[in-house]
Amino acid sequence: MPPTLLITGATGFLGQYLIAAARKSWRVAGTFHRTRREDAARLLAGVDSGRIDLTDFRDVREMLDAVRPSAVIHTAALADPTYCEQHPDESLRVNLQATVNLAGLCGDRNIPFVFTSTDLVFDGTRAPYAEDSPVSSLNLYGEHKALAEQAALDRYDEAAICRMPLLFGFSFNGRIPFFQRMATEFQAGQTMALFADELRTPVSGPVAAAGLLLVAASGMEDESVNPRESERVRGLLHLGGRKRISRYEMGALILEILGLPPFLAQPISFRDVPAVAARPADVSLDSSRAYALGFDPPPIGQQIARLLGRQQEKAKGTNEEEQEEAEQ
Repeated sequence: MPPTLLITGATGFLGQYLIAAARKSWRVAGTFHRTRREDAARLLAGVDSGRIDLTDFRDVREMLDAVRPSAVIHTAALADPTYCEQHPDESLRVNLQATVNLAGLCGDRNIPFVFTSTDLVFDGTRAPYAEDSPVSSLNLYGEHKALAEQAALDRYDEAAICRMPLLFGFSFNGRIPFFQRMATEFQAGQTMALFADELRTPVSGPVAAAGLLLVAASGMEDESVNPRESERVRGLLHLGGRKRISRYEMGALILEILGLPPFLAQPISFRDVPAVAARPADVSLDSSRAYALGFDPPPIGQQIARLLGRQQEKAKGTNEEEQEEAEQ
């Protein structure tokens, strides 16, 4: 039987890409909390899953003892900086306390534990950031994630803390991420104002999932999940892309790939848009350590083209099915 991978936040953006990739080699189990049961049943079809409040220590302990995972990837979070700024106590419970619970319990059981943190632990003034760069977040979301990083390592020094960059792709769960909105509005001929001076090192959902699975499988003897026979990854790790890029530049790439007029993307400054949660100017990640371990994100244009190609194929298949039904 393949090893069991437990994914928290399995109905979220990253969780869904993880499930799609992990199913090839792992037995997958997932948790959710806020998602409606009918939506969770659709999104997690074929996956052992259950609703759980990860801030409840006893429930988390019982869940781990029931699932007995070979590894845990903890993606569940309150990841909207604005929401976290407006609900600081809830952010602290979900982003910090849930992580502490999981890290400690995984440590007690020697279960490989991978925590997904964020590039927003940095203030944007000294990019690119390496793993040992000092953290100094401009908003509560990043601050709580930084606290969770340290708390996880304090509880379990074998934990892997993966700082994730800006992620992009199409949503499985009905929410519309920024990349999907850009592609949809551009294809409808609509213009979009996009930040030209806020820099990140983004990767697509599938690429992020591949990086996290590489980390989760490291050190395992099962060659189906760890074909490189890589040693267990511990501590801080950055899983950013190879290119520093703004949303405006990403929009321009989408337009170029789709063969649409470049003027549909219009540059603006993030400094001109009021925000509840402060935005850092440049939180680009130096991911050299991850690249040396085998994480190999393709050029961002290639990642975008693959996503758009898959979406077009999916839309074509849906249209053909609808046409067949109409003809019957």
